[in-house]
Order: sequence, then structure tokens, then C-alpha cells
Amino acid sequence: MTAAEPRDAASAASRMDKWSVAWTFLALALWGLFSFLLLADHGPDALCRGPLVDPDPSAQACRDESLRQWPALLSILALTLLTTITAAATTVYAKLLNRLPRTERTERDGAESPTST
Repeated sequence: MTAAEPRDAASAASRMDKWSVAWTFLALALWGLFSFLLLADHGPDALCRGPLVDPDPSAQACRDESLRQWPALLSILALTLLTTITAAATTVYAKLLNRLPRTERTERDGAESPTST
């Protein structure tokens, strides 16, 4: 193991931490979009209620908006859940990478590792 490897591991951990923050912000933005499309009033003069409030609109103008229909909302929900799971996984991985270089250094220096008994 060379002296440059811990620095590489630290830079990889920093880079993964930045990716986890980016995925988290993307997931939050998609959750905001999903909740807005689901709850906000829309249509001409905001006469149409949100799909969660009024799942079966009676006016034709309310039925024409494609992003407010349930198939589109469910696909946005699927995309939102995918980004949320990715954000959680990259956050856990970034935290794991932040801990690994410290553990390797203590084992290399001859000190007891936290996992050994």
C-alpha cells in the first residue's frame, strides 16, 4: 500500500458524498413535483381540483391535462422512488467510504482494529 492510496480513497469518498447530495436534491425536487401535480388546483382559472382531492373530474377541461392523469402520476412516482432509493444507497456508500480509510490506517500502523476482539 502506498502513501497515495489513502488520499485516493479520501477523494473517492468526497466525490461519492457529492453524488449523494446531488441524488438527494434530485429526489426532493421530484417529490415536490409529484406532490404539486397530485394536490394543486389547475385548469382554466384553477377550477379543476387536484387528482388526489377529486379523482374523477366531471369537467372535460380537467380531463385533458395529461400530467394530472393517474398513469402519468404513477410513472412520476416510480421515478421518484427510484431516485430516493439511489440517494439513500449513495449516502450509505459515501458514509462507508468515509470510514474505510481510517480503519485501514489503524490496521497498517499496528493498532488494534475496532472490529478485532
